[in-house]
Amino acid sequence: MSPNSPYRYLCLLLAMMFVAAAQAVPGEGTKIMISAPSDYAVDAGKAVSAKGGNLIDVAVAVGLTLAVTNPSNATLGGGGFALVSMGRGVEVLDFRESAPAATSAEFYLKLEKGASWNGGTAVGVPGVAAGLWALHQKYGKLKWPDLFDAALNLAVNGIEFTGTASRYAETQIGRLNDAGVRHFFKAPKQPYRPGEVLKQPALAEALKLYRDRGPDGFYSGDVARDIAATVQAEGGVITLADMAAYKVRWLQPLETEFSGHKVYMMPPPSSGGAVIKAAFELFNRVNIQQQAPLSLNEIHLMAEVLNRAFRGRALLGDPDYHDNPFDKILSDEYLGEMAQSIDNSKAVQLPPLVDKPVADANETTQFSILDADGNAISLTVTLNGSYGSGVVSEKYGISLNNEMDDFTTRPGEPNAYGLVQGFGNRVQPGKRPLSSMSPTLVEKDGKIVMTLGAAGGPWIISSVIQTIYRVLVTGLDIDRAVQFPRVHHQFLPNKLFIDEFKFSPELVTGLQQRGHETVAYKPGWMGRIKAVRLNDKNYLEASFDNRSEGAVGGY
Repeated sequence: MSPNSPYRYLCLLLAMMFVAAAQAVPGEGTKIMISAPSDYAVDAGKAVSAKGGNLIDVAVAVGLTLAVTNPSNATLGGGGFALVSMGRGVEVLDFRESAPAATSAEFYLKLEKGASWNGGTAVGVPGVAAGLWALHQKYGKLKWPDLFDAALNLAVNGIEFTGTASRYAETQIGRLNDAGVRHFFKAPKQPYRPGEVLKQPALAEALKLYRDRGPDGFYSGDVARDIAATVQAEGGVITLADMAAYKVRWLQPLETEFSGHKVYMMPPPSSGGAVIKAAFELFNRVNIQQQAPLSLNEIHLMAEVLNRAFRGRALLGDPDYHDNPFDKILSDEYLGEMAQSIDNSKAVQLPPLVDKPVADANETTQFSILDADGNAISLTVTLNGSYGSGVVSEKYGISLNNEMDDFTTRPGEPNAYGLVQGFGNRVQPGKRPLSSMSPTLVEKDGKIVMTLGAAGGPWIISSVIQTIYRVLVTGLDIDRAVQFPRVHHQFLPNKLFIDEFKFSPELVTGLQQRGHETVAYKPGWMGRIKAVRLNDKNYLEASFDNRSEGAVGGY
C-alpha cells in the first residue's frame, strides 16, 4: 500500500478520532517540560527550575518527591535506570538493586517457593539514593540540600491518597510486615482511603540524613542499620557491608537509526534496549511502514516483529557477570533470518533460543524531562512488585524492593509476569537482575527531541517501541501517540495481548484467523508511558498515559 493512499489516511483519521475521545490532557511549553506520575512530582520539579536549577536538579527533586508520594513503587528502597543527555552525548546511569553477598545460584532452591517475592529474602541492596546523588554530582547546578524542600514538606505535612494508591494499599492487607502497617495504614487492615492524608514523619528524618550527609546518610549510619536489621529480622541476608559497598555504574547506550532519527536505549542489565533495537531493525526489513494504521496487516506485522524482537531476551544478563551475545541476536544475519521468517498472512512461532527465559517487574515508575536546549532525562525506578517485598524498614518507614525475584531463582518456572527464567540471569553476589525498564531518548540532527519510558514490566518495551513508531511513522503528536491502541507480544507465552476495548471486533477476529491467540488486557497493564517531545514548531509537548495516573507541567 502506498504511504499516500487515501485508505491509509482514512484509517489514520479514524484512529485519531478514537484516541481523541479518551486522551489525557497534554502540556506544552517552550523552556522545559516534565511528565511524571503526579502533580506533586511535577510541582516539585517546577519549583526547583524556578529557583534556577538545571534539568538534572529538576530530575532529582522529582525523584525525591516520588520517594515520598509513591510508597508502593518508587521509594529509596528500590533501584532504577536513567538515560541522560546534558550536552555531552548520551550517557546511561545504572542504579539497579544488587544481590547481597550471602546469596548464590543455589540460595533460593533451599527455600520455600515465593522466598524471592515476599519477605527479607526478596530484598536486594537499594540503588535509588546512590543514583540521585550520582546524577547531581555529575550534572547538578544547585546545592544538594536545595532539592529536598518539596519531598520534606510532603513527608511532614502529608500526601492525599488517590484511588490508585488506595487500591495498591488494599492489596497489601495481610502482606506488609508490622512496620509497614504502622507506617502506611491507619490501623491494621485499614489502609488510607482516597482523599485521606498520609503523613510520614519517620521518612522525613531519613530524608534529612540523606540531605545532610549525601549517600553516607543512607548507606552507612542509622538508615543503613535500620534497613539491614529489618531485612535480617524478616529472614533476609543484607548486611551493613552490603549497603556500604553499593556503587552506581555509568554505561554507554545502545543505539540504532530509524526513520531519520537516532534512538538511544538502555543496555543490560536492561533487556529493553536490545529488544527495542531489534524491533526497529526489523521494522526496517519488513513492509510494516507501508501499512495503514490499525489495519489488520499492520497489527499482524507489529505482533510478529515484537515476537521476534523478544526472542533473544532470554540470553541477556548483567554485563559484569555475563557475556551478552549481541553478535548473535543483534547481528544483520540473525535479524535478516527473523525478518524472513515473518509471513504476511499468518502467525509463525519460532522455537526458543533457550528453554529458560527471564523474570521481570511491573510496579515501576517513570518520569521524563526535556528542555529547549535538548537536555533530557528519562528515568525509571522500581520496587518490582507493589510495595516490593512487603517489608518496610522498622524505624524510617522505607518500602523495600523484592528485586531478587527478577533473577533466575527457579530455572524453567514462570515468574509473576509469565516470563520463564534464563541462565545468564542466575543469582550471584553483587549481581544486578535483568529488567525491562527502558528509558529511551530520540535524537534528530544532533539534538534530543524526545524522551520517554514507561512502567509495566515487559509491556514497557512494547509500549516504548509503539509510541516512537506512532510519532515517527504514523505522524502523530506525542499525546495521540501515547494514547494510541497498543499490542504486546513477548515471545513466550505465545499470546498476543491487546488493549481491552480499543480494537474493533473485526480486527480481533482477523488476527485470530491469522493464528494469533489474542488476550484482551486491561489498559493499565499495557504499559504506562511518560513522554516529552520537541515538535517541528519548537514547542515542547508532554504527555502521560491515560492508562494510569499522571501529570505534566513546565513553561
